[in-house]
Amino acid sequence: MGCGMGKSELQLKKGDRAIRAALLIQRWYRQYVARLEMRRRCTWNIFQSIEYAGEQDQIKLYNFFGFLMDHFTPASSERNLISHIFRKNEICRDTEWERHFCYKSIEVSASCTGPHLTFPMTFSGVSKLVEAFKHKQ
Repeated sequence: MGCGMGKSELQLKKGDRAIRAALLIQRWYRQYVARLEMRRRCTWNIFQSIEYAGEQDQIKLYNFFGFLMDHFTPASSERNLISHIFRKNEICRDTEWERHFCYKSIEVSASCTGPHLTFPMTFSGVSKLVEAFKHKQ
């Protein structure tokens, strides 16, 4: 019966330390797994939103070209105009025809926010045009 600690008290303290260490490791592991799950969910949400946005762009473009095909299908006189416009070697001598496609004489003001196109169209010009339609410019 001394003032020192008994053997059982020392073993209890060692067991208590082991339990506390196990609880600490267990808590850290659960937080780690929760962080991984949140990262996985956020990544999945970002992937879905990107995928959905791409599909929506494709649908809008499909609807746009469908609208053009439905509402701007040329009549026979318009077909002649279109075929005449796209002939490269033929010089237009008719002033009525010339006013339809003399795009070089059109001046675009600096305040115009839409895409500035040059002809003949290049791939970058077409992509600018599609982006402008996406952003309703």
